[in-house]
Amino acid sequence: MSAQRIVTAAERVLDQGGLGALTLRRIAAEADVTPNAIYTYIPDMEALRTRIGDRFLGTIDLAPLRGPADAASLERFLHGVLERFRASPERVGILASQRVIGPHALALNEALLRFFDDAGLTEERAWSATAFLTEWVHGAAILSASETPTPRFRAELAATDLTDYPRTAAMLGGSPTTDALGLVVRALLGLDW
Repeated sequence: MSAQRIVTAAERVLDQGGLGALTLRRIAAEADVTPNAIYTYIPDMEALRTRIGDRFLGTIDLAPLRGPADAASLERFLHGVLERFRASPERVGILASQRVIGPHALALNEALLRFFDDAGLTEERAWSATAFLTEWVHGAAILSASETPTPRFRAELAATDLTDYPRTAAMLGGSPTTDALGLVVRALLGLDW
């Protein structure tokens, strides 16, 4: 028995049943231990979720942040992060439910701060840019499930008089010419849109 074995068992439970399935009893059953045995290695559920979240953050490729500190590098990094987040909604649920600290979370934060420093941002602006990107990525990943309109959404939209909302009607009926990610990157780096 080890903390690693418990975290791995918890990840399997998470993958099979989502965040709601992540209970002490289910994790113990998956690890083939008693629930109380888990507390020998992990102090509480928050600590367990933190380890899962930090381990997940360790799967993010930081290489684009070590290249030139330009918009193309930051976009490559963010595309990779969003792809990774969209493929792992259960882990994003953990990241959305609590702050995560650990070696991978710290390495990610440090890489972003270094990137923004290399891009010429002041220390305070780099802090703000890092915090903003962290929140934006979480929001984009969480909301990506709602990007494709459901039949119910389409029915509600068709039944709604949009006369008083012409800009929204145009937006809902068209496709954006500016990529949101590109807009975010350029704004953070002080570039023209």
